[in-house]
Amino acid sequence: MHKTYQHSSASASDHTLNTILNIIVEGVWDWNSNTKVVTRSPSWYHMLGYEFAAFRKDVFTWENIIHPEDYPRVMHEFERYISGDINAYDIEYRCKKSDDSYLWIADRGAIIARNTDGSVDRMIGAHHDIHQQVMAQTDLIEKNNLLQDSHLSLEKVIAQKTDELAKKNQQLERKIIEVESVSNIDPLTEIANRKLFETVLNKEIIRADRYHHPLTLVMFDLDKFKEINDQYGHKVGDNILCIISKLVAQNIRDVDLFARWGGDEFVIIFPELSQKQAHQTSDKLREMISQYQIKDKISVTCSFGIAQYNSGDSIDSLFKRVDKQLYISKAQGRNQVYSEVI
Repeated sequence: MHKTYQHSSASASDHTLNTILNIIVEGVWDWNSNTKVVTRSPSWYHMLGYEFAAFRKDVFTWENIIHPEDYPRVMHEFERYISGDINAYDIEYRCKKSDDSYLWIADRGAIIARNTDGSVDRMIGAHHDIHQQVMAQTDLIEKNNLLQDSHLSLEKVIAQKTDELAKKNQQLERKIIEVESVSNIDPLTEIANRKLFETVLNKEIIRADRYHHPLTLVMFDLDKFKEINDQYGHKVGDNILCIISKLVAQNIRDVDLFARWGGDEFVIIFPELSQKQAHQTSDKLREMISQYQIKDKISVTCSFGIAQYNSGDSIDSLFKRVDKQLYISKAQGRNQVYSEVI
């Protein structure tokens, strides 16, 4: 490797590197797999229109801005590279900007250190803005296609029909988004429903395997909820479910997924949290719920079960384990958090 810079101290080297990152036009990223931290240059945020450091420093924020149509292709290429199946990581795709439009970028990266087991220790790379080139290429292809047609008088008709089709597609896309949103939300509590939960859990399991991150599942329900419904009526019971849902949703992270499993049962996905960390968080939620006065003379408690994902777990096996912990929690007296013995 050619050495362009040589410094007398680490601080001088860091100063040079940080200065370069501050003035470089494109976006530079640095992923430390062992610490789970992704560092991004100011220009990375600027290129996509975000305020500097607007995102959490993890791989999820990168995955979440990849265009849904490009996501499977990008992840396939990324996994092939980090597993050693290919020698270079170099791919083009679209990233979501702050205004919800998409920017074409070229993403190039290189692994600079591996752990003793062969997994990635550190990887660095850069996102290069190629949007104008891609748009120019697309425009050129469209014009060439028109020129190949001897009936150039049809160009205006084609342009008009294309514009009409684009508008109809936009309307259809908005409608699809609305329908999908409704189909993924529990109508009573307005949190994620079982369908969305299962989809996200499957995705988080893939992420946990890919990045070797911990992933923990929590299930809880309201203690003696049937007695509350019998005494105060189902309308009051429904209101309690809504209050508890709002309370929990406001006290977990943005990256966590909170969903209604059914009836008075709820589930939470905690990406990047170990079982011990999820237990601590759940106990805070349990205490907060038990101390909350829903209305005069009405308060509720909840019982929690916790299980951490193990490589090779299926969704069914993970659910059986977390359901078992919830059963133990209720059998031991309710209003408590119970985790597997590790």
